Amino acid sequence: MSLRLKLSVMCLLMIGILVGCGTKKQEESKFALTGKIEGVVNSKAVLISHFETGVVQDTVEVKEGAFTFKGNYAEPTHAYLTIEGVDNLLSLYVENGNMIVTGTAKDFRHSKVTGGKTQDDINAYNEQKQAVLEKYKPIISEYYNKETTKERKEELEGKLESRKVEIEGFDSKFIKENPTSNYSAILISYQISGKKATEVDKILSGLDPQLQKNPLIVKLKAKNDEMKSLEVGMDKLMANASNVSYKVDTKFKGADYGNVVYLGVLTNNNICVLQKDGSIKIVKPNGSEVRNLKPEFEGAASAIAVGESNTIYLLATLQKKVRKKYRGKSYDRMVAVGVECTVLNDKGEEINKYRLEGLKTATGARVCDGTLMVADCQNKNIVMFDAKNGKKTASLERLRTCCGILDFSVNKKKEILVANLGAFRVEGFNFEGKQLLAFGQRGKELNDFHGCCNPVSVNSLSNGAIVTVEKDPTRIKIYSKEGAKQIEGIEELVTGCTYIPMTVDANDNLYLASQKKGIVKCVSVKS
Repeated sequence: MSLRLKLSVMCLLMIGILVGCGTKKQEESKFALTGKIEGVVNSKAVLISHFETGVVQDTVEVKEGAFTFKGNYAEPTHAYLTIEGVDNLLSLYVENGNMIVTGTAKDFRHSKVTGGKTQDDINAYNEQKQAVLEKYKPIISEYYNKETTKERKEELEGKLESRKVEIEGFDSKFIKENPTSNYSAILISYQISGKKATEVDKILSGLDPQLQKNPLIVKLKAKNDEMKSLEVGMDKLMANASNVSYKVDTKFKGADYGNVVYLGVLTNNNICVLQKDGSIKIVKPNGSEVRNLKPEFEGAASAIAVGESNTIYLLATLQKKVRKKYRGKSYDRMVAVGVECTVLNDKGEEINKYRLEGLKTATGARVCDGTLMVADCQNKNIVMFDAKNGKKTASLERLRTCCGILDFSVNKKKEILVANLGAFRVEGFNFEGKQLLAFGQRGKELNDFHGCCNPVSVNSLSNGAIVTVEKDPTRIKIYSKEGAKQIEGIEELVTGCTYIPMTVDANDNLYLASQKKGIVKCVSVKS
């Protein structure tokens, strides 16, 4: 999926277009979803539809458990259905026609949906697949049991690999037997996710001619053709970037810097360490603390950026408390509602403060040439602002976020390098939004990115080589014309799907951090 730079004016136009489309959809009413949920009296039902242009939410009244949505869908669209006061949500595909959903409030996520061709195919697919899933349930249960030993887990991993192969075979069989089904096209989109463009091209070209005519497959092929032109070999991508060997600097005193949220670097190579409580420690390259800044701000400290004259931009995610009900119990949850930027000098004195329009979260930040760039994982974009006043200027949209993580960096050529972890790629753009490069795929080899989603962070060295950070397990790699080279000797920094902060100073020293294990410094060594 290509990423386009959208000026803020264009964003306003898009909002107008969506509103206009919503009105037209209401007038045509080619779609109807009628529901009856036992155990619900009077409430509200919300249908959240996921279009390429964004998310559209419709709300209707529920009376005596009954409700009806009306509208129009140009093509089968993934959506979620929720009912206020009912636990869980229901995933479904909606399309023009008369659809029906029936179920109970107690087991809402297993409600029955019929009437749409795509959803009917999904129902048939799930029914046939159930035998495969049941077969491996005891193995999965044992694997995730806390008392299962490491040795036993290694044995079970072989059986789980067989499960994966069996499911892939089942999917291929369904696709082959149902070439006109839209769900076959959806399964194909799952299969190609995280793969290199050349491999995707082989898969799409080998499909049944009927399936190749499917609108979704046509779109996937067009997007992949674009990606093929960007995915070039490392020898071409970084022709002048030779690999650099690194080792952990055991003399660096970084273990005491816990609860690290984000890292930045000052012009004198001192490190800015943002901690969970919002304090910013200025740390020398040997690990000794210079000063501890304690700025005043609202919200949860989430990122920092260092600009010209060592100006520090502290990004805090503003939150509000929301009361939620789950399985009959009520609890309070903090929900992100915006981002505030506090501008400081290197002594911690406040220079400026402003709210950043349109952001919900701040998961990454950089400053370059008077432009403050902020990654917003929740909105799946990177938004650019005038660093002086916080006015929005442009944005990179539709990034593939995952696990609440989205980070990026800016190299010396003033290219934005995005750790597009949901796509298992590093992707590069210029400030006008033109995509310049892409590399990576999901896999187990050193050149690949492993796990559920990686990389979580990316940066570059002075010679043009690119540094990536992967989690679960932790893996730090240097990409050059020779390919990827892993830095050895780094222990697990985090567990599970957790962000790992990284920064690179002017001398190409790498700094990595975690909330529990402090900061690790890596220095280059001669091969």
